Amino acid sequence: MKIYVVGSSKNKFLPLDNIREKFLINQPHEGDNIDFLNPWYCELTGLYWLCKNSNEDIVGLEHYRRYFVNNKSNLLSEKEINDILKDNDVICRKWDFIKRTNGRMHTAWTYLSENTKQYILKFLNTLEKNEKFFILNCLQNLTYFGQCNMFICKKKIIDDYCNWFFEHCTCFTKNDLNKYPRCIGFVSEFIFSAYLMYKKYKIYWNCVDEYDKLLTKKIAVF
Repeated sequence: MKIYVVGSSKNKFLPLDNIREKFLINQPHEGDNIDFLNPWYCELTGLYWLCKNSNEDIVGLEHYRRYFVNNKSNLLSEKEINDILKDNDVICRKWDFIKRTNGRMHTAWTYLSENTKQYILKFLNTLEKNEKFFILNCLQNLTYFGQCNMFICKKKIIDDYCNWFFEHCTCFTKNDLNKYPRCIGFVSEFIFSAYLMYKKYKIYWNCVDEYDKLLTKKIAVF
């Protein structure tokens, strides 16, 4: 089991346990990688690397200031993760629009910027009809999604997602990337949990502690 915690050498990290490892986006990585695309792919540069290079049976992705935790705010342990995955397929972080916007917004589609909507639709237009309308329906009707491309699951599940996502995101041109930095990361963030639902995986929505950039203040617990 290995959880890759994405950040840069300039960031502070919580003390990591033996199942967590830093993935520093501003340092070169051996093996198959897309380091040069990080300005647009964000934490997906770490996702791509773990898909292509990790041999662990269970893998995960966290952020230097966002971590899966238990009810005591301790990092979710290997035993706790294994216990959760006995009856579930994927651990994700739930972002509830009603709760997080005090009822002002209820779905992703009311929350998203027009730029993000356009890029998501461009991606969805490359999919088979059933996939496209299922994911779009989730964005337009569900009151939550799996935030930040964070997850823990069997590697086979994330390998399948990566093979699917990275194939279809070739629809974006160099001009698209230059017009909207971080666009690929945003597209994946908003469709990831809908993809999991389409594939009928059982999602376990686990608590996440989120901190400010200096890790001096906890700003959210969901």
